[in-house]
Amino acid sequence: MSTWDEMTDDELLAALGEAVAERSAVSERRREAARSAYTWRSVDQELAELLHDSALDAGAAVRSSADVPRSISFGRSGLTLEIEVEGDSVLGEVVGEGAASDPTQPTTVTLLRPGGDERQVETDAAGFFRLPDIGPGPTRFIVERAGWTLTTPWVTL
Repeated sequence: MSTWDEMTDDELLAALGEAVAERSAVSERRREAARSAYTWRSVDQELAELLHDSALDAGAAVRSSADVPRSISFGRSGLTLEIEVEGDSVLGEVVGEGAASDPTQPTTVTLLRPGGDERQVETDAAGFFRLPDIGPGPTRFIVERAGWTLTTPWVTL
């Protein structure tokens, strides 16, 4: 086979036709798998950053969890999620900066657990929310406000 530079227009069009015809040889299942894999290209940049976890503070290992509530905060793209875990309740606040700070916009906080368990709550006008009856275990939060999304990494409550 000759190189692209050596091909005539007819040969180049024939090669292009063969390449286009190969598209039908790829199953829809493989196309969907490729699209799904592509969405993971920026997953690390989309996760919120852990800003603070009182369980990681010096001396936290010697404190009993019953002594003091645990506070955790995450931030990304103008949104900050601050939560406090006390007993089986999660109290939280969503704080926005810049365009993400509009208090008139509804804000939804979703608590996710492995296996698809999820709980969703709307914040009040000041950005506060409460989720009762939350047991210990791996947890992730997703905050949505007017086109802004904050997704936390998994943490164990």
